[in-house]
Formats: sequence, structure tokens, C-alpha cells
Amino acid sequence: MIRLALLLAFLCVALGAAPAVARPIEGVPVLMYHKVDPHTPPGPVGRSLTLEPAAFEAQLAWLRTHAIRTMTMNDLADALKRGEHPRNAVVLTFDDGYSDAAEVVTPLLRKYGARASFYISAGFVGDGRHASWAQLRTMRAAGMEIGCHGTHHLDLTHLSRTGAAREAGGCVVALSRYLSPPTTYAYAAGRWNASIADLMRRLGMKAALTERPGAVTSFAAPYALPRRRIDRSAGLASFAALATP
Repeated sequence: MIRLALLLAFLCVALGAAPAVARPIEGVPVLMYHKVDPHTPPGPVGRSLTLEPAAFEAQLAWLRTHAIRTMTMNDLADALKRGEHPRNAVVLTFDDGYSDAAEVVTPLLRKYGARASFYISAGFVGDGRHASWAQLRTMRAAGMEIGCHGTHHLDLTHLSRTGAAREAGGCVVALSRYLSPPTTYAYAAGRWNASIADLMRRLGMKAALTERPGAVTSFAAPYALPRRRIDRSAGLASFAALATP
């Protein structure tokens, strides 16, 4: 048997063929943003979560230069459900739905032919700090995904089952009424448990995002998918590392 194996290996080399090697699964990074705004909020948290528009544009230019395509979380979920593993791809996500999502982020995305998923807390829409329903409809028409981030941005794990269903379900109802039925969810504070995962399933969500770092390599746990945070301190080299598996 050993001689036969050696003979087969010799023939493969002689004929210019290499033994088949399983191709490793390449994960898809899901990047988490909050604000892209020339006006930086006061305080360390607001500052950390706010990127300068020029910095975000540099990141989009880097993705285009390196032929890394952007896709929505809904598209990634569909691909994974089909057993596909997209390569050279990234998902850009934006939490909270501040007005800069419509006024700054979406125009830059369109300039670079990019797409993203925006996670909205329905109870804050149109309050002056957050995008309006009309702006969200324009974003959706431009190819952006509008997903759920709760009704009032509450940590679902701190609520009763009834309260969690009201907080998450209220967002689903509002988006379905004013936009279209959402298909993915981003947990406020990134927290979840088995009960919350079951709630996502019952609400018809395809996938839900945490704040656990990592790249998405499978759909084995669709309601506990990882994301990588992008904050103000991330220079282009750091961004490049986070945007690749």
C-alpha cells in the first residue's frame, strides 16, 4: 500500500497534477460603525464612535482598490443558507440610524458603488437626531438594507420575555409598516441568550448580529453572528486588518 501511494504521488508530479487539497473556508468580516460626521460629539464614547467623513471615504477607497466587494447582511445570510462562502467580501453595518446615515454615509457609499446594512431603533426615527422615514425609504431605494435595532435601543437580555418581544417585535412591525419587512437584527449592546435567539426565529429574522469579535464563517448559529467594531482610532492599516479574514 505504501509503494502504491508513492507511485500515485510520483505520477501526479510527473503529469503536472497536484493532489486535491481542501480549500479553507474564508470568513466574511462584518464591520460595525455608528456615526460618520464632521461634528464630533463631546465625551470619550461619542468621540470614539464618530469617524470623520474623510477617514470613512479612505476606507471605501481601500476596499475598491483591493477589489473587496460590499454586501448587505441579508445577502450574506442568503448566501450562507445556500451553502456558499463569499470570498473577497465584507459587510458594512451602521447602528442606531442617526441622521448622518442618510446625509453623509449613504452619499459616500453611492459614490463608491458600495452597499451597507443600517440598523434602526424605530422609536427614535425622525426625532431630529435620527433619520426620518422618508430618508430611510430613499436609502432603501439606493440599495441599502434597513434592519432592526429594537424599538427603544434596549438590551433584550435585561427584559422579561414579554418585554423583549415588545421591544424587538415593535421594531419589526414599524419597519414593516413604513418600509418593508426587515430580515436581520442587530442586538442593542450586542447581548443575547438562547431565549432571545428563539425570539429572533419567531420574528422571522434570518440572522442576528452580536458584538462578539470575529468573521462570519458559517451559518451554524445564525442568531449569534460576530462583528468587528470600527472606531475613530482605527487607522487605515488597522481597518485593512479588520476588513480581511
